[in-house]
Amino acid sequence: MKKVLMIAMAAVCAAAFAQEAKKDAKAADPAKAAAQAEKRAERMVKTAVGLIAEKEEDRGVGMLEAVARMYPNSQAKYSAALELGRYLTGKRDFERALIELKKALSATNDETRAESLLLQGDLFVAKNQPGEAAMVFRRITQDFPTSDFANDAFFKIGQIHFAAGRWARASEAFEMVGTAVPASADTNSAVLVESGQRIYVHVTDKDLAVLAAMGEKSKVKLLGSDGDEEVVELAAFGKGDGDFIASCKTTVAPSAKGDGVLTVRGKDDVKVVYVDANTQSGEVNLNRSASASTVSSATLTFLDGAMRQKVKGVFVDQPAFVRLRDLDLDATDGKDKAKVVVKSMYRERPEPAPGELVAPPPPPDAPWLVRSEVEIDLEEVEPRAGIFAGRIVTRLIPADTNKIVQLPPGEIYANAEDKLVAEYTDARHLAGVKPVQRTAEAVVLVGGSTEPQSIVAHASEATVQAKKLLLEAQLLQKWGAIFKEVGLMDSASEKSAEGLKRISEVFDLASRNTLERSVIESAYETRWNLFLVRNDLKNAVDTCNALVKRFPDTPLADRAFMQIAMARREEKAPGAEDAAIAIFNAILGLPVSQLKAEALYRIGETLETKARKAAANSRNRHAKPDFSAAITAYSRCAEGYPSSAFAGESYKRMVDYYVSIKSFSKATEIINRVLEDYPDAPWLDEMLLKWGVILHRQGDREGAVAKFRQILEEYPGGKAAKQATSFLKRLEEDE
Repeated sequence: MKKVLMIAMAAVCAAAFAQEAKKDAKAADPAKAAAQAEKRAERMVKTAVGLIAEKEEDRGVGMLEAVARMYPNSQAKYSAALELGRYLTGKRDFERALIELKKALSATNDETRAESLLLQGDLFVAKNQPGEAAMVFRRITQDFPTSDFANDAFFKIGQIHFAAGRWARASEAFEMVGTAVPASADTNSAVLVESGQRIYVHVTDKDLAVLAAMGEKSKVKLLGSDGDEEVVELAAFGKGDGDFIASCKTTVAPSAKGDGVLTVRGKDDVKVVYVDANTQSGEVNLNRSASASTVSSATLTFLDGAMRQKVKGVFVDQPAFVRLRDLDLDATDGKDKAKVVVKSMYRERPEPAPGELVAPPPPPDAPWLVRSEVEIDLEEVEPRAGIFAGRIVTRLIPADTNKIVQLPPGEIYANAEDKLVAEYTDARHLAGVKPVQRTAEAVVLVGGSTEPQSIVAHASEATVQAKKLLLEAQLLQKWGAIFKEVGLMDSASEKSAEGLKRISEVFDLASRNTLERSVIESAYETRWNLFLVRNDLKNAVDTCNALVKRFPDTPLADRAFMQIAMARREEKAPGAEDAAIAIFNAILGLPVSQLKAEALYRIGETLETKARKAAANSRNRHAKPDFSAAITAYSRCAEGYPSSAFAGESYKRMVDYYVSIKSFSKATEIINRVLEDYPDAPWLDEMLLKWGVILHRQGDREGAVAKFRQILEEYPGGKAAKQATSFLKRLEEDE
């Protein structure tokens, strides 16, 4: 009944917006009608997002899906696609999410397109495909270099490289965070820069692109505190069509002119001077200047006794150390002071039930109340550091309230399960001049105790039953696949039959109840997987066609075709490769598919296999395989889907092919293009390895050694590191 009511409410809500849309369509002024429709579409998206936030997900999603139907000419439909993609990614429905996010790339607004790419990158991260994610994030920095999303993209690229152990590339990406400044930014508003961090200067001047093409270098001058000044060189970024950037390290300590480090003390301004050689009005060598105010975004943490590591818990009667970093407070050449408020906080427990001695734990949403509060003094650890440290000791509240006394300075009362909260008001920070509260939290530990709880869940709703049956079928399918892999086909068929029974029960439930579409689609998917376990390709194909007939827009069809094509390719029967290629081509013919890149790559693989078999069966014993058709497929994959994971694999196959026919110049050309176009690809170390091998075969020993060493320096944990070490050892022994 509840579900029926929610669907009815969603229908009423959508109907209300539909009535408004009809009124807009009848408006006399087309421009006014379009503007009104846009506003209503935007309001509809906002309402839907609010519903999702309030856990009324069915209503919210239904409204988002309806925006494009009701307002097909609006730009808000792309915002709806973004929100749908965000929601579906959170539900780990990655195929549908990617379809929605790609729709937003057709928006006229650059920020919408940039956000779509950022969310696509996040989706690939969630799918554990960091290589594809990094390449998508790089598109943001190249296509939208002045967007705020470019800063997020640089940070995420840095995280990916850092996680993979590519320290140099991680550092390069992290240093670019904050360099994107929106082109439409108000030049009269205050510009803030972080004290002690690298400062970046963004110059937009199309003349610079021309000068750079002629080999001329341009510079800007930065003026800091105490008369310090630095001259730094501008470098192109983004698409290189007039956007240039320069950077310089900053410090609060005194430094000399021209040493590459600009002295910038708290609350001082930084001035930038750029000489515009040729203006639009015909003026020459005109000084352009800008200034920025330095601020320091404070951080507050609890540390261990060595003042090195953050801690999440502090013990009663033991000192808790507090560290504050805020360069704005570094006002003198001596050790400055700071103050921080520390509170002990608790949550009230409900009263014990009749007959029970122990009160139940507080509910998760119970508010935190202040038990005690004290202000502590912090001192700068050393002059000009901007880092302040102090300590506080927690004391257990006596059981006898008559023994509670006033504690000395730097001590505070607390109980087990309380939390200690340090608070500091940050008056100046990178987010603006409005003060914000910085906090740090730690749990108060008194020996530790736990209260085990038992949660028993039971549900008889049809959807829940279907999900349970579906899960059992999926587990049986995995067991069957394992038995099949080790050659136990009887056991595999047995597990497949058991799983198919569970799926039949799911479809039986669906015939008598209204189940979620995702459950039904997953049932089809599991059914064809179970048929594949016992090599029943006919029924697998029939299941796939039944799904497409029932849900023509399903994103699972291409996945089914891929699995079936891969299974056909493994058959020993004559013509198996051609049948597989036909199914791969069917994927390429689908209007929407996330697997087109893989389909092209698999076609290349299959054509390679065919070529080898043809050469082996040739009457000419010296016949060599003709891989030209396979290389064409790899080339289509790499060039048509450059952001896919299969682009790198395709390039590798192409390089290997040209090396095998000793076309070293063509192989090197591909490698150079890859290194330029894919700076964040996780397989660049393998390309460098191939380059080193090519150089060695061409007799360039020094060049080969340089490439192998570059691999060990930049990709010490990569796939090619071990082989590069082996090659280096051999070359050094031959020296």
